[in-house]
Amino acid sequence: MKIIRPSRILLTVVLLFMFLVSISGQAFAQVTGRDVVNEALKYEGNRVVMDSAVGVQYIYNKVGIRLPGTLDTLSRQGTLVRKGETLRLGDIVFFGTSSSNLIAAGIFVGNNQFIISHPPYNTIRVMSLSSSEPARYYLGARRIINTSQTTQPTVSNIRERVIQAGLKYLGTPYEFNSNRSSTATFDCSDFTRRAYYDATGKWIPGNSRTQAAFVRENGKVTSNWRNLKRGDLMFFADPTTGRIDHVAIYMGDEHILHATRTNGVNVQRMNSYYNTRFTFGGNILD
Repeated sequence: MKIIRPSRILLTVVLLFMFLVSISGQAFAQVTGRDVVNEALKYEGNRVVMDSAVGVQYIYNKVGIRLPGTLDTLSRQGTLVRKGETLRLGDIVFFGTSSSNLIAAGIFVGNNQFIISHPPYNTIRVMSLSSSEPARYYLGARRIINTSQTTQPTVSNIRERVIQAGLKYLGTPYEFNSNRSSTATFDCSDFTRRAYYDATGKWIPGNSRTQAAFVRENGKVTSNWRNLKRGDLMFFADPTTGRIDHVAIYMGDEHILHATRTNGVNVQRMNSYYNTRFTFGGNILD
């Protein structure tokens, strides 16, 4: 009888484990661009602690795809998407004066927007490719995930899920610029972002103005809040400046669910204060 020494068995197991680990991160077909975007949007508003290339690397690593962490090596990954060609969720967008002088990279999140971790900005931002600086320096993109994006299954009671997700945080204290990774405190946009994520599994942008832009570009909007449905988002502005500074979830029957400085997460009836500040509301659920 041939005896296999323990050291050989151990070596075989170790080699098999290393093989499985090496292929697990390359299962591109099981990862979608939406997965990349959802992961990236979790960090919007966080302080920048890494440059843009490492930021992209970090997000892709979180969804199981290993990428290098420099602009030069990132720009050679995947397939080229030329400037002017249609971008897909998760594409890596590059900025610079030329292909040999790259400045930064971000991740395309849809609606002509990208998210970027760029030290001069101090915080991780969602920006429009059409805004002046990105438009001036945009060079093109690289596509890492080539699979088509699949349509997310329809959830018939998604509106009720949003409401219930929000209600479970009733009484949570208010904190301006709250930690987006925690549910211990909320500001208004952190609360709506969390409720929508809990209900749909998708992150929406991280402050009231970027949420408003997202709804305008992706949903159906109305300037009459009485036309809104349960679960729709409502946006309010400073009457002097017109700047959006608050967001809430419409509950129906003239009630809103939101986070305020005085009461934390609470349900409140629409009143003259909010009536005069209401700007528009929108539906991104149907």
